Amino acid sequence: MTHSSRGFTFAELLVTVALSLVIVSAVAVLVVNTDRLARAQSADVDAQQRARVIAETLGRDLRLVGAGVDRGPMTGPLSRSFSPVLPRRVGRTRADAVDTARSDAITLVHVPDTTVQTVLATSDTPASGRIVLSPCAGGAFACPVTRGATLALFDPPGRVDLLGVLGTSAGSTQVRVLGTPAGTFDTGATVAEVIVRSYYFDAPQSQLRLYDGDASDQPVVDGVAALAFEYFGATDPPRWPQPQLGQANCLYDLSGTWRGGVTLTANDEGLAVLPLTIFKDGPWCGAGGAAFDADLLRVRRVRVVARLRASGAGDPRPDYRVTFDVAPRNLAISGAPGAPGGSDSSW
Repeated sequence: MTHSSRGFTFAELLVTVALSLVIVSAVAVLVVNTDRLARAQSADVDAQQRARVIAETLGRDLRLVGAGVDRGPMTGPLSRSFSPVLPRRVGRTRADAVDTARSDAITLVHVPDTTVQTVLATSDTPASGRIVLSPCAGGAFACPVTRGATLALFDPPGRVDLLGVLGTSAGSTQVRVLGTPAGTFDTGATVAEVIVRSYYFDAPQSQLRLYDGDASDQPVVDGVAALAFEYFGATDPPRWPQPQLGQANCLYDLSGTWRGGVTLTANDEGLAVLPLTIFKDGPWCGAGGAAFDADLLRVRRVRVVARLRASGAGDPRPDYRVTFDVAPRNLAISGAPGAPGGSDSSW
């Protein structure tokens, strides 16, 4: 009898099936691990991109903070008149109380490259809804104030009102105060267009958000797990703004005598650590919603610490952490030009 060579035995089939199962299982494990790795790498890249957005956005506005006016009676960085750095949300809606110092919020103010730099033509109370501006560029032309712009109105005693422009008519500018009004300002008080940036952490939505002090409140970065701002500054108490003799503010009495303050211990870089508690114990400068603790005038450097979620559900990997410091050059220009401790540097 002859035997056919076609077909497989049952044992051969079992071996084949077993080998196929092993190969398929190995491929499945490889695919799952590759997919998990790809997702993890994508999450890491996304976290790095969000960290870059935070560093670029906050870094830009921190470098600009305090940039002031270059014409008029109160030229120089804004810190010679009021604090352009506030550790809280400031503006028309959901503003924090003036004695609040939050670790997860910061408001930054600076004057952009603008011709809207002038003074009040008449004594005005912005809360009435209108102010009258003197011509800009030394009286050369009417100030080109546009609807939706933000103005800062401030005087030597250190008071400031942030104003949203509603329009212009009959030689006056219609405004609304972005917060609690500071009162009536005398003729000659400085007016300049400003950019207001309130950055804050929205924990329920895990977002870094940006508020312009008036009507715009929008997300900047999603997937934020935590955000904190830390402050470093001058060891000596501030000496500016200094009002005219016969006027008083938080730093000087009516006789022009400096009130002094506490000298802090310097770190290895010559700056003092400024805890948040120092920004809510007074003395208080200015009035209204933009009033501030005098120790905010010490600020010379701001540190930003953020944690970004780089992992998905069930992923044990830690969050992505980013930390950077910014030393705004305009905050380092203290005092009045030509005065002791002053500086004639540009701003």
